[in-house]
Amino acid sequence: MGGVAVDEDAGGVKAPDGGWGWAVLAGCFVITGFSYAFPKAVSVFFKELIREFGVGYSDTAWISSILLAMLYGTGPLCSVLVNRFGCRPVMMVGGLFASLGMILASFSTSIIHIYLTAGVITGLGLALNFQPSLIMLNRYFSEKRPLANGLSAAGSPVALCCLSPLGQVLQYQYGWRGAFSSWVAFYSTVVCAEP
Repeated sequence: MGGVAVDEDAGGVKAPDGGWGWAVLAGCFVITGFSYAFPKAVSVFFKELIREFGVGYSDTAWISSILLAMLYGTGPLCSVLVNRFGCRPVMMVGGLFASLGMILASFSTSIIHIYLTAGVITGLGLALNFQPSLIMLNRYFSEKRPLANGLSAAGSPVALCCLSPLGQVLQYQYGWRGAFSSWVAFYSTVVCAEP
């Protein structure tokens, strides 16, 4: 009574609380960083998108809103997919979706295209990475779970401190289309970071 129930793996195997779990934690740190930071970091492109498509700031802000809605709203879908296929395959598909969304976004000719590509497709990809990463983290940590969750969550501010300035540099060097294409390299890193 009053204890915390630990959801152990389906096979009844106790979480190792270390070893390979630290590598899983590093992958979760990267995934959490990109998943939370990118919807906020995309705002560095707003002025250029407003100029390019002749829309208002509130129209452009929908990109971040759609990204976050996909990230948080597709949790049930992610759970079904993880139960059916497992964490790793779902996360790999998520990385591919996130990359595909940004490549397609770089060819957008209207703000609606950006909503669908950078918002919906990339947002779904981020969700397919983020939600299973939480499950993976809980499978590898039991006693050290609070520490592992805290370290994983630290990926968000670290990535945000890096992605926003990097987005500005990429936009200055290559324009917003080139910068969007460059993000694909980072999502490829997320695919490689799959635990």
